[in-house]
Amino acid sequence: MQYQFVMTEARNGALTLRCGDKWLHSSYNPVGEGERWAAEISCQPGDTLIVLGIGLGYHLTALVQKVEGIKIIAIEPVKELFNYCSSAPSFKKLEGEINIFYHDQPLKNYLIALIDQYCLEKVKVIEYKPLERLFPKEFLEYRREINDILFSLLCSVNTALRFSASWTRNFFVNLPKVLTAIPAKSFYGLFQGKPGIIVSAGPSLSKNVGLLKEIKGKAVILTVGTALKPVLAAGVKPDIGVSIDGAEANFRHFEGLDTREFPLLFDPIIYPRILDEYQGYLIASIFFEAFQVWLQSLSYPNPGRVQMGPSVANYAFDFALKLGLDPIIFIGQDLAFTGGHTHARGTVYENRELPKEKSLLLEIEGFYGDKVITDRSLHAMLQYLETQIAMTANGRRIINATEGGARIKGTEAMTLRQAIDTYCQEQFDPETKIKEICSSSQPFNKITPREMTEKIKAEKAVMEKALKICRTGERLAKDLELAFTSKIPSQQQVNKILKRLDKVDAEINNLRKELLPVAMVFQPVWFQLNKGPFSRPEAEWRAEGLRLAKKSLLLYQGLAEGIDIVQDAMVQAAERLSSV
Repeated sequence: MQYQFVMTEARNGALTLRCGDKWLHSSYNPVGEGERWAAEISCQPGDTLIVLGIGLGYHLTALVQKVEGIKIIAIEPVKELFNYCSSAPSFKKLEGEINIFYHDQPLKNYLIALIDQYCLEKVKVIEYKPLERLFPKEFLEYRREINDILFSLLCSVNTALRFSASWTRNFFVNLPKVLTAIPAKSFYGLFQGKPGIIVSAGPSLSKNVGLLKEIKGKAVILTVGTALKPVLAAGVKPDIGVSIDGAEANFRHFEGLDTREFPLLFDPIIYPRILDEYQGYLIASIFFEAFQVWLQSLSYPNPGRVQMGPSVANYAFDFALKLGLDPIIFIGQDLAFTGGHTHARGTVYENRELPKEKSLLLEIEGFYGDKVITDRSLHAMLQYLETQIAMTANGRRIINATEGGARIKGTEAMTLRQAIDTYCQEQFDPETKIKEICSSSQPFNKITPREMTEKIKAEKAVMEKALKICRTGERLAKDLELAFTSKIPSQQQVNKILKRLDKVDAEINNLRKELLPVAMVFQPVWFQLNKGPFSRPEAEWRAEGLRLAKKSLLLYQGLAEGIDIVQDAMVQAAERLSSV
């Protein structure tokens, strides 16, 4: 839609704005109108306000002046209006005062860079009503997108907090496999300009999985773990399997399969039994920086970082990019409940029921331009994939040949038959090339399992030392709490305890590098320390002292628990390494 905007003087002399016969700001006093709007906004220092609607920005100027210590992110849903107003003096005045979305990148990337995902409860989305009333459709679309982005961030935080301990355990238990696996880097650029296909386990896979036989040898077939059973049942051997899920349930996708003939790309957070029982070659990548740095400190170079996301398909897609594949073809990537199903036939989840809570379901645009049903979790995955494509495809052709499910922005939709006829006609035998690398490649490890075992024992000794320091910190934090709960707190006693706590803090800080393996498992504690009551200083001396005491207690108890978890995992790793 084309809008005709006119900037003119209001009755009080300030610039105002009209679209046709409708006023976007007051024709009498636009500045006062903005001030009245800002006065009704409820916010506190530390809040992040996402404001939909900029116009000439008078209301945002008033909001800046209202409360110090708030972060304002301003988004203009009507791009034509943004372009028209961006040169106005009142708009220019806002630059440097607030964060303005300039429509030059995906909105999700912009918001992720500005929002603290561990303090989502402090994020508020508000509309500037005078503009929202005139452009309800555009405002609604942006409100929905922002809500989905915030939900995606919440899912990411919850996943990290929920699985931080198990991912750390898995990492150490899987160390022997990581040390002897083929580095993912060995395959980078191997299939430059060749077609590849990523096979996921969405419901639509059932109708075109049989066509994969025609592709064999003419495209690199990357198959996620959930889709392995139906793909193998169709008589198709993947070129590479792909899996990252650290939960025990992930093993069910591999149980009973013959995996001798194709390698598995994995991240060390994967459920260990999968690697223990996998019969083919293993290809290792490491995503989390804490694990990378720890291994590098032990003379083990990074085997290659493959980007992870909310779905294993994100992991497969990044590896496909690193292989040099072009085009990259998706099948089974429904991200919706096609035909009332959650997964393809033959998968472990083929009989899984749809969510019963209707409020969790969404209607979105489908592959064929129709409407399809999905849920918030799958929709968050869709948005992440669309952002990933927008940011990393770099001109490569990305094709959605799912023939069902959601429309994926950034992809070209076609049938798998069309994709095969157009792009998968040249025989280049990727299976043989992959096997040659697997059989000849030497692992990157410069350290033997025996040496690694000794390193782990030395690390464990450092952690024992850190554990003792944490126990001292716990005791001092409890003493500080008692001091402040007494009728008349002794300033001398408080100062003495605080001085000793400072010493404990310094001792722990000196062991920061050695405690790197604890970083992942410590995330839930870090989350508690940086939100809620622990993050807000108190004005009254006694209340502030109690806050610091409780915060210190949580810190040292959390560190101690994290060290216990990592120590146990290291013991298991040492035992497994000694038997290699």
